[in-house]
Amino acid sequence: MTNLSVTVPVEARLSSKPHYSHIALARGISIVLVAFGHSALADMYIAADALGVVRMPFFFLLAGLFFTPAANRLHYCRKKSIVLLSPYFFVLTAIGIKQWLSGGDLLSYISGMLYGNGQTIAWTPLWFLPHLFLLYSLAALTIGHAAFQRLQRWQQYLFTVVWLVVAGIVLNSLQLHLFSSASGLMHTGLPWGADFAPVSLGYFALGYLLRQQFVQAEFNLTQLLGFTAVFCLLVYLLNAAVDFNLRLYTPALLLPAIILPGCFMLLQFALLLSQVPLLNSAFTLCGRYSLYILIFHVFFQQILSRHLGSAMLWQQFAVLLGSIVFSVVAGWCIRRVVLLRYCFEPLNTRIGVTRQC
Repeated sequence: MTNLSVTVPVEARLSSKPHYSHIALARGISIVLVAFGHSALADMYIAADALGVVRMPFFFLLAGLFFTPAANRLHYCRKKSIVLLSPYFFVLTAIGIKQWLSGGDLLSYISGMLYGNGQTIAWTPLWFLPHLFLLYSLAALTIGHAAFQRLQRWQQYLFTVVWLVVAGIVLNSLQLHLFSSASGLMHTGLPWGADFAPVSLGYFALGYLLRQQFVQAEFNLTQLLGFTAVFCLLVYLLNAAVDFNLRLYTPALLLPAIILPGCFMLLQFALLLSQVPLLNSAFTLCGRYSLYILIFHVFFQQILSRHLGSAMLWQQFAVLLGSIVFSVVAGWCIRRVVLLRYCFEPLNTRIGVTRQC
């Protein structure tokens, strides 16, 4: 998801972060799960409910893996704003101009774009970009703060877990007692997802703290089966549900204990897939083009569904696979047009047309 971690690929190349093939693959899995969650497959199969619980927390956890406290927080936030907000405003401005020329209400459109939530913008998946900018900025102010860094490791873990539980309870309380009484806020929330930013920050912090466990992990079939069994059992026994865009996060008190096994399950799955060269390359490629999959997958799913249909399992799978492939192709083309590359990845303008992706 630019290190959207969505991880958007740009930041990863701009920094001197070490490369771990299974982490790159895990990033690809995370963005594929996002596309899967928006496909017809997710509407018809029970496994999608469980994967929906873990996919966004896993996204945030991966984003935090290689977070480094910045000495100059203002410069750090400025760089993140360029990386994450440039494609957000470019795409939505282009859509807004089209709607305005068709007679749309420009003022209403602009206010929704600035508000920056899934229900206020014309292209719903883009809510993630301003929220991720907010998340990185909060991380620089909290995780990167000297007070947090001075804590012993066990104290950092304890603080993060308590933070996650409290943040989840507060989010649910806001939904019940504040947003439900404010017209339109029940599923809209605060600008840029600020109301659930403390929750996403908690999973980001877990990624920061679990870096060694993730980068040094090795595939273990027993762990894969164990984490999968624990995660699925807890999800269905406790009726767990997570959708940050719709402000759905329940049961808040227990979700960290449900989601963490799910994250380790996906890590083990990534380690398993990394042993198959073709799948390793495919998912790693998805990770590198995560920004474009995030932006374009719904658009291509809509087009492919109209032409292929979505009644049969093979049609649903073809639509999902096709939306990912066409999004990667779109990203490949954009990176080779200087003006478009500057609009989508302004800090990555020196990629040559002959560069191997």
